Amino acid sequence: TVSHGYNAIEMAVIFHWPTVNHPPFNGDMQLPFEKQLDGTAWNGSLVYKDTLAEAPDLTTPNEKYWKFVDEFLAYCEKQGVLVLFFPAYVGFDGGDQGWMQEMLANGPERVKKYGSWVANRYKNQKNLVWMLLGDQGKFTAPQVEAEAELIAGLKSVPNQQSTHYSAESFSGQNSVDQEEFGHEMNLNGVYTWDSVGIPTLGRKAYAHTPVMPAFLLEEPYDEEGPDGTKYNPHATQPVRRFQWWGWMTTLGGYVAGNGYIYPFIDPHWQKHLSTQATLDMDRLNRFIKSIEWWKLVPSGVNGMKKLIVKGEGSDTAMTYVPSAANPDGSLLVAYVPPASHGRITVDMTVMKKRVYATWLDPSSGTLKKVNGSPISNWTQREFVIPGKNARGEWDWVLILRTDKYFNSLSRDALTR
Repeated sequence: TVSHGYNAIEMAVIFHWPTVNHPPFNGDMQLPFEKQLDGTAWNGSLVYKDTLAEAPDLTTPNEKYWKFVDEFLAYCEKQGVLVLFFPAYVGFDGGDQGWMQEMLANGPERVKKYGSWVANRYKNQKNLVWMLLGDQGKFTAPQVEAEAELIAGLKSVPNQQSTHYSAESFSGQNSVDQEEFGHEMNLNGVYTWDSVGIPTLGRKAYAHTPVMPAFLLEEPYDEEGPDGTKYNPHATQPVRRFQWWGWMTTLGGYVAGNGYIYPFIDPHWQKHLSTQATLDMDRLNRFIKSIEWWKLVPSGVNGMKKLIVKGEGSDTAMTYVPSAANPDGSLLVAYVPPASHGRITVDMTVMKKRVYATWLDPSSGTLKKVNGSPISNWTQREFVIPGKNARGEWDWVLILRTDKYFNSLSRDALTR
């Protein structure tokens, strides 16, 4: 978590998904709402004979439940953790994963009142990103009205400290590209369930007009594939390639997940907090913090030259080599994924002078100096990965710097 360099968490403040740990109750077995729409006490059932009567009334918050949310958000803020906060995750196709059926049953007025209530309660919270939609990209007219009223309620409260919005629509669609609600976003989230498409979506998000921060919002999760819960067949190892693709094409950050952890199902989740992928993200996080990442521009986007002239591959393929450089010519980074042939040719003229070249092993954090450094920036130069990495896989990160990167960053600085 924080010790591994994570500085954000994604959460649904009220949870519905039936396969997770006792929804909609929290860990203290408290419910978010007190009453049903017919005015009787709500027992937490999410299965209804008559939704219009038995669904929870969203305007009857249970103070004990929300007091815990208050404390959790305050703790996150104290730790410097950003919270990607779903007030009402609607669920895949508006089904039983989320709250769309309850939103429809409550009607526009109650939904707007709930949105306003949540926004007012947390108007002084400084560490929120308001998350909209939730695995749904196509909406019926009544569903559009329900989500629109939720958003209207959220945005009706003046002087909020947190005013950023993003969304999960459906796989293969960036937040700002959703037809009905894309205009509400000011953070562009990249979302795909598939193992390919992250670089394509990431580059599209980075190049979006008007300019706005972009980040990898969701990708195939660690241990959600054949080696774990078997929920997503695309989630094959090493999953770190998804985060490297996402970060290097958006440069705004990434969200990572684990198939055992996010449902909080005992006893599995506690045993999966320090997987190889978690430690890989630790190394990625510390690498990002070791460079001026905010100055990087992806290859071929927003005025940056094409950095890899041979061996880059298509951004729709598993072989794609993302790269980015500082426009001042002081730094270039390229991620060579496992499926690549491991041989790339870089346009060295993007660098302002000769460079020190280093290979970073993303599976261990160890560094290997490229023979012949410092290397001329006059023309093109071929680089070949050093072989298998510490995990016996084939992905590496090439780092070109005009200062003595290999000597100034300890060999042990990224290892754990």
